[in-house]
Amino acid sequence: MLWLDSSVLIDFAKIDNNEKIDLVRASKLTRLRTLTRKAVRAGKLICPEWEQSLEFEGKRLERQICRVISDLSCGAHCVPHAGVKDQQIFRGLKAYLDLAESVHIPTRIHFYTDPARAVREAIETGLIVEADMPKPPEWLEKANNDKRQTQIGLEAIRRRCSANAKTFEEQLAVERVGESDVMLAMQRDFMKNVLSGKYDFWEFMSVQGYLQYQCWWRDMGGPGPDFAALYSFMRSPYYWELPIEDIACRLYADLMTKPPEVKSGDSHDIQHLATAIPVAHYVLADRAMVDRCERLGIGTKWNTKLFSARNLDELCRELESLVREDGPTLRSLQRRGLGV
Repeated sequence: MLWLDSSVLIDFAKIDNNEKIDLVRASKLTRLRTLTRKAVRAGKLICPEWEQSLEFEGKRLERQICRVISDLSCGAHCVPHAGVKDQQIFRGLKAYLDLAESVHIPTRIHFYTDPARAVREAIETGLIVEADMPKPPEWLEKANNDKRQTQIGLEAIRRRCSANAKTFEEQLAVERVGESDVMLAMQRDFMKNVLSGKYDFWEFMSVQGYLQYQCWWRDMGGPGPDFAALYSFMRSPYYWELPIEDIACRLYADLMTKPPEVKSGDSHDIQHLATAIPVAHYVLADRAMVDRCERLGIGTKWNTKLFSARNLDELCRELESLVREDGPTLRSLQRRGLGV
């Protein structure tokens, strides 16, 4: 399985559109795309559509990028970050209630349907069916504004951490329990607004996930107030050791305690990598993020090979070997299991 950074998908579209791009990079990307298509159609690789539309939806080359993604994915789609996180939390809550010694998270929660089957069906029928459901302009405007505000907020935190000489381990401890305090404040403010009749749709959506987790706890027969149980769960290893949380916490802790300044796409990149790394065998990402993952041993932990623009040739050789090998096709491959 392969995950490609949004910048790579955008460059593929630029090449298709005959736009000016560095010739060396264009040559390497063209080779990468050709090998990816061959490996997918030979049944040796899956390059599914991940949740990256907010990075190009409503912008220039949107249609060309969608065609590139459809061509490479052959109809295999991944569940968005929020959906994967919900499914991991559901299993973490159950383990927390049962005081289990481990949590097993099946890789199927990352996909709407079996991605290998989706690719096979597309190859056999010669058809890739996609739905085009553009988001309302005001949604896109809000998403872009949220992205800017997140960047500003994270950079302010990074500067405070730098001024206080905070270490990675100290910040990691903060990241692991920080969301529980955010959840507490958000729910308190939401309930205050509900009682006064002043809450809106977006306020409800911001706490909807936490309300759902509390419902799960009640449905599981969990003792005590569900709100207090959720808070305690979110401050325990049953929460912060979940794959999607563990990777995100480590990347944020590194981002907050080291230069350079926070970039606009860093928060989305962390979400993407936290979702993709546990199930992808190959990841092509931003150089700074790859450096972070390698520094933290994240790729080694999840047996994922990480690449950036500087070693595109190595990724191409990996894919070339897949196309040449007489090994198993997707029909006989076992799913990856995520043990925590």
